[in-house]
Amino acid sequence: MARTTINSAFKLVPDNIPTVKISQLGIGEAENGTIIYDLDTKTLKYFNGSSWGDITATTYTAPSGWGFYVEDQTAPSTQLINTTPSKLIIDGAGATSNSEYLPLEIRGISELWDTASNKIIPINIGDDYTVRIDMQITAKSGNPTELQFNLDISGQASPTTVIVSRIIGTGKTPPYTVSVGFPYFSLATFKANGGQIFLSTDTGDVTLTRRQISIHRISDGTAT
Repeated sequence: MARTTINSAFKLVPDNIPTVKISQLGIGEAENGTIIYDLDTKTLKYFNGSSWGDITATTYTAPSGWGFYVEDQTAPSTQLINTTPSKLIIDGAGATSNSEYLPLEIRGISELWDTASNKIIPINIGDDYTVRIDMQITAKSGNPTELQFNLDISGQASPTTVIVSRIIGTGKTPPYTVSVGFPYFSLATFKANGGQIFLSTDTGDVTLTRRQISIHRISDGTAT
């Protein structure tokens, strides 16, 4: 049989053969990896060394996308943070929350932030993300100078497996907004337990409101 050729316009031009003749070609007549065009079914076929198979089109799904989750402020929602680590609460019910641009893989099915258990939900092992958290400090007492921020993947009620730690200064006079942003990736423990954000002060307490989180998936760990 003739070999597949590439013409002067750099286009792949495989042999054009009817289905009945393709089925008659086998070992010794077709080389492993041979590609031909089936005139009857209008499809490309390949030879794997023992039989013919169809080459089918695969739709590419972009791995990237983002979700934005805002605490509902219809009635002022505050969270008091003191020296004992407390999990950051964001109910995602705020009017500006947005799930329309999540990765297609989960859009309409799941989220990147679990609003019931207040944790980050990775999609796959090996994924790469960036996140930004914004919070307004509306009051403080007991002269706190800093807010300890920890992203924990243990799944426990207190932080034991911290993968990201930040210090947020609290020296200004409230109200003012603080923001924390960082990249992260998900491996098996993160995928299994999700990521909880714990906050605590060095002394005294602070009151938080207008809490929101933006999570952007950059790459898919399962993509090949």
